[in-house]
Amino acid sequence: MNTATLLVKQAEQLPNKTALIFKNEKISFKELDEMISRFAYYFRKQGIQQGSKVLLFIKPSVELPATTFALFKIGAIPVFIDPGMGRKNLLTAIAEVTPDALIGVPLIHHISKVFRSAFKTAEVRLDSTKLREASRTENTHYEVYDASEDEMAAILFTSGGTGKPKGVIYTHKIFMTQTRLLQEMYSLTSDDIDCPYFSLFSFFTIAMGMTSCIPDHDTSKPSEVDPSLVVDNIAKNNATFAAGSPAVWSKVGDYCVEKGIQLPTLKYLVMFGAAVDVSMHEKWQKILPNGTTYTPYGATESLPISNISGDYIMQNTARLTLEGAGVCVGKAVESVQVMISNEDEIMVCGDTTTREYYNEPLANAQSKLILDDRLWHKVGDVGSIDEEGHIWFWGRKVHIVELKDRKMYSVPCEIVFNQHPDIRRTALIGPIFEGRVVPCLVVELKNKSTKMTESLLEDLQRIRDAHEHTRPIERFFLHKSFPVDVRHNIKIDNIALKEWAEKKYR
Repeated sequence: MNTATLLVKQAEQLPNKTALIFKNEKISFKELDEMISRFAYYFRKQGIQQGSKVLLFIKPSVELPATTFALFKIGAIPVFIDPGMGRKNLLTAIAEVTPDALIGVPLIHHISKVFRSAFKTAEVRLDSTKLREASRTENTHYEVYDASEDEMAAILFTSGGTGKPKGVIYTHKIFMTQTRLLQEMYSLTSDDIDCPYFSLFSFFTIAMGMTSCIPDHDTSKPSEVDPSLVVDNIAKNNATFAAGSPAVWSKVGDYCVEKGIQLPTLKYLVMFGAAVDVSMHEKWQKILPNGTTYTPYGATESLPISNISGDYIMQNTARLTLEGAGVCVGKAVESVQVMISNEDEIMVCGDTTTREYYNEPLANAQSKLILDDRLWHKVGDVGSIDEEGHIWFWGRKVHIVELKDRKMYSVPCEIVFNQHPDIRRTALIGPIFEGRVVPCLVVELKNKSTKMTESLLEDLQRIRDAHEHTRPIERFFLHKSFPVDVRHNIKIDNIALKEWAEKKYR
C-alpha cells in the first residue's frame, strides 16, 4: 500500500487528461507520472532512499506534488514544516527531525548555510527549481515501493498555534483513507476541477483524477491574498471545487459582493482552519448560485473528523450559534468515532487518526490514550455532541477561562460580540490581575482603532448583560490587530493576548 499508486492509477486510466495547470503550463497525468519517475531515479542517484527523511521547502508549483509523489514512490519520507512559524520554532523542528536530505528553493539553502547546526544531518541538498533539468535524461518508469499500510509515509508539523510545533506521523493507509473520505464527502469525480488555496490539498484532488489549477500568486499569507487573482483563477479554469483558509474566502467574498460577482461553476467551497462565522455562509450564498460552502472539522492529527454544509447551517443551526451555543461542525464522517471527555474535550478515533508524534514521547502521553483496545486522540478542542449526533465546537481547551464557579468557553462568548457592526473579531481571555483570574474581552475593530469610545463600551456592556454565559466579563480592551496562526492566518492567539493584557493593564 503506497500513496504513489493513486497517481499511477490515474496515469493509466486518464493518461491525456490535464492533471496540473500552473502559469501557462498544462501537465497531463501521463506526463506527471513520467516526471515523478524521473525525479525518483534522480533522487536515488543523489542518495535519497527508502526511509530517508526529506525536508521540503518548495513553493506551490508543479515541482511540489511531483517531488512529493516521487519520494512516496521511493519509500522516502517527505517532511513538511511551515517556514512562517518563527525562526526559533523552525530551526528547532528541523533539528529534532534529523533530516537526511533537503529539497527546496535557493533561499532555504542559503538559510541552511547560515544555521548549519539545524541542518547538519541533511547530507543531500537539492535545488527544487532545477529538478526538471537535472532529471531530464532519467527513465520515465519507476516501480513503486511496496510499503506496508502502517509504514511512515510523511511527517507534517503542526503550526504551533497553541504550543511547540510537533511532527505528526502519517502512514500510507491514512493518506489513502483521507483521499477516499474526501472524495465521498463531496461526491468528487475526475470531471471536477480544483483551485487549491492550501497547497497540500491538491495532493488529494490529483490523486482522485481531478485537474488542479495551482494559483500563480503568493498564497503563503492567506489573509493578504489578492481576491481578484483568486476570482480570475476560479473563473478562467471553470473550477468546481476550491479549498483553503477562511481568511482567503472572507476577502474573496467581500470582493465578490462589492463587485456583484457570482461564481456559477463553483459547487464546493471548502473552508478549514478555524470556526467560520454564520455571516460568511450567508455572504457566499449570494456568490454561489449552483453551490454551497462546507466547513470540515479536523486537525493535523486527525482529518477529517466531521463535515457540514453552509446550507444546513443556515437552515438549522445558525440561530443557536448566534445565541452562543457554539459552532456546529456536523456529524462524524464514516469510519470516525467522536466522544467528549469529562473535561469537555473532543476525542476522536478512526482510520485517519494518527498514532503518534515524531520523537515526542511527552506529547504522545498527553494526547494519545487507549480505550477498549482502540487508540484515541485528544484534539485539544472543547465542545459537545447533541442528541442528533452533531458536534458543537466551543474553542480550544487552553483558551478556557476558569473561574471558581464556572468555566467560560471562548467561541460561544466571542460569537455574540462579533455580531456588532463595528467589530471585526473578539477574544475571550483570563488575565491575572491582583492575584485572581479576571474575565476580559479583547476587541479588534474593523477600522483598527484602539480608542474605546463611550458608546462602544455601552454597546459591549449591553451585549454582555443580555447573555447569561457572558455576564462574568469584567473588562473590555481594544487591540489594533490580533496575533493569528501562520498557516491559516485565522486562529486567534488568545494566550498571546492574555499576556499582552497582563503587561499593559497590570
